Amino acid sequence: MHRIIVIDSEDNVRKMLMDRLTADGHDVTECSSGRASIDLFRRGVDAVLLSQAVPDMPALQLLEELKTIDAAPPVIVISAPAEEAPRALRAGAYYTIRPPVSAEEVSLLVRRALEATSALRRARGSQPPTEPGLAPQLVGETPAMRAIKQTIERLSSSSGTSVLVTGESGSGKDTVARAIHVATNPAGPFVYLSPSALPESLLEAELFGVEAGASPQNEARPGLLERAEGGTLFLDEIADMPPSLQTKLLRFVEDKTFRRIGAVTERVSEARVIAATHRELELSANRGALRSELLYRLAVVTIDVPPLRERRPDIPLLVRHFVGLLARRLGKPLRSVSDPAMKLLVEHCWPGNVRELANVLERAALLNEVSVLDADHLALSPAKASNVEYRLPPQGIDFRELEREVVMQALRMSRGNQTRAALLLGMTRDQIRYRMAKFGMSSRDPERAGTAGAGAAGAA
Repeated sequence: MHRIIVIDSEDNVRKMLMDRLTADGHDVTECSSGRASIDLFRRGVDAVLLSQAVPDMPALQLLEELKTIDAAPPVIVISAPAEEAPRALRAGAYYTIRPPVSAEEVSLLVRRALEATSALRRARGSQPPTEPGLAPQLVGETPAMRAIKQTIERLSSSSGTSVLVTGESGSGKDTVARAIHVATNPAGPFVYLSPSALPESLLEAELFGVEAGASPQNEARPGLLERAEGGTLFLDEIADMPPSLQTKLLRFVEDKTFRRIGAVTERVSEARVIAATHRELELSANRGALRSELLYRLAVVTIDVPPLRERRPDIPLLVRHFVGLLARRLGKPLRSVSDPAMKLLVEHCWPGNVRELANVLERAALLNEVSVLDADHLALSPAKASNVEYRLPPQGIDFRELEREVVMQALRMSRGNQTRAALLLGMTRDQIRYRMAKFGMSSRDPERAGTAGAGAAGAA
């Protein structure tokens, strides 16, 4: 639950905003006076909705007052005159909106502001994102996991080589990045940044820093490249970084130099860059989401983390690992899972990968006071289990044609809904889109790829 203050002189506007934000699960305090709200700020608040129509104190003055508070909250300013919006943004407002105010728009903006602030504080604290029960430890003995461990071991002799980690969401890319850091730069900082969590203007300042005189606060502030000196900068979902910043990042990856915003001199940082993406690399580069030059420079070493469904023999090891973590963290007498529960866990398709497995076990541990988790405690449907065995015919198959047909059937069954088609195949939506582009398919009419797809297969 987040604490939010709504400052507006109009009773009906305050009530409308309070009702919506309370329904969103926030703790909302209303205030009709600018001066009276200052004490509320100092008691701690996560976000502020501020109307420029507050009579007793100008909104810009309130914004200045907020700058003096540690961990100042994001402020969304409801601005009537259009010419006032730029001034509010320069004074430190996170966003400005013009009346009439929509409750849905405010709800969305508050959520984005809270997510951005959370990501910002996490980055400044040099902490990786926390995932329930997911410790920075590589668990698994399948050939794919042994290969990843061997690659990390070889990287230990080089502290500066860039690494690209690929894999589906929840597969453990951040855990691999953490393991690389521990193996190579354990004494240095591990700094995490998710480009999608911040607006472009704030992202540039966080990554490269700000020179004195280049910000409203008139203070110099080092960026994450400087904070990661001697350690690791982990950029999660690198394909979400705006193209203009990809160009600047490329320069740093090439020669370890960069400039703060507003600076004329170069700075140097010996931080290792580890980037991660869940997207198909060829598709991301072809569509311009990720610059090919940056992709090549980041992918000096590429580590592909397999989805959990492709390493089922590791599931019992992961279950024992998480059960031990949960027992210690929750203070529970939890020791293991039953044989039927383990069978269900091994056969489940796990579209959310390791993260989903950790969440399922944590939920079961929280809701049941038992030492052994049974199948009934897991809230998993056997219908979702995947235990399909395919036998290759002696004459072999045309795999490309089989892949095209399976994707086409999934799109037909989902009536063109790419997200549902992805779930049917245990894929992400980006993976479905990649294959649709590969075979020239349309969501509305997947069979249009029939002729073109066959021709492409013959030419390949």
